[in-house]
Amino acid sequence: MDLRALRYFLSVAQLGGITRAAQALNVAQPALSRQIRKLEEEVGVTLLLRRPRGVELTPAGARLLERAEAVFQSLRETAEELRSETLAGTGRISLGVPPAMGVMLVPELMRRFRATLPQAALYVREGVGHWLVEWVLEQRVDLALVHNPPRLPELEVEPLVVERMVLVLPPAGTATDWPLPPDGEISLVQALQVPLILPTHPHTNRLLLDSVLARGMQPVRPAMEVDSVSITKAMVGAGLGATILTHAAVHGDVLAGRLRAMPIGHPPLISSLALVRLRRHAADLLPERTKGLIRETLSRLARQGVLHGALATSRVLGGGGAKG
Repeated sequence: MDLRALRYFLSVAQLGGITRAAQALNVAQPALSRQIRKLEEEVGVTLLLRRPRGVELTPAGARLLERAEAVFQSLRETAEELRSETLAGTGRISLGVPPAMGVMLVPELMRRFRATLPQAALYVREGVGHWLVEWVLEQRVDLALVHNPPRLPELEVEPLVVERMVLVLPPAGTATDWPLPPDGEISLVQALQVPLILPTHPHTNRLLLDSVLARGMQPVRPAMEVDSVSITKAMVGAGLGATILTHAAVHGDVLAGRLRAMPIGHPPLISSLALVRLRRHAADLLPERTKGLIRETLSRLARQGVLHGALATSRVLGGGGAKG
């Protein structure tokens, strides 16, 4: 069916006359009449009855009018979607990341972002968990990767990776008198006997630890409190204490021999890495495309073994997970 003829029919039916439709379409009246006759010949039925004061739809014409309106509405929506998708490839988006995950994720993410969205700009800002949540709430960043974020009504929280946390120890050969089990895994109770360097409240790692300990175990009394992951790792590397982090946060240090990592069990500490953004911005297209690139990058890190402690994932690995 000729879309031009269908559009002409739609105008005639909606305006109630060929003369009015011809004026609205800026088309000669005889040409418009020919298109209507051509359409009637094509469908094999009479669509319009010519009256002295205009036209009247036949039952077939009324049905075609209903379908034609739906067709052109669908075409308008499709065009709008295509324009929106084009715009989604432009603009600027800001992403908040925690320090250790940012070091691992951002270089590969930036490569993918520039290749996929060359007309858009990605701004990355580093911060710890509670800062990242505040930045999202204050619209200082569009998206944030947060460990164990709070569940607030304003936020859309999409868990991506679930990891076991580990006790991070000085490198092999460092003299300590800390009681450590010989089998390579330590219970949480035993980990609390080690001088711990932990972040202060309301750091998300500290809140996670306190929530587990609140179930009847002894309270945590850190030997030192430091809110910088890099400084904490440097202090652990110098033999000043131990800390508790995700395995991903110390993956490179463990491979290089700068630190050691011992899995925590009985009970295990489980950390969830999630994407966080404001609910009212959930339909924005550039953040959606950026979220997809983040999932792809995390999936690659898991396949490479960087997310060694991953127990389960949502859409990052398609439900398969990575076993450490």
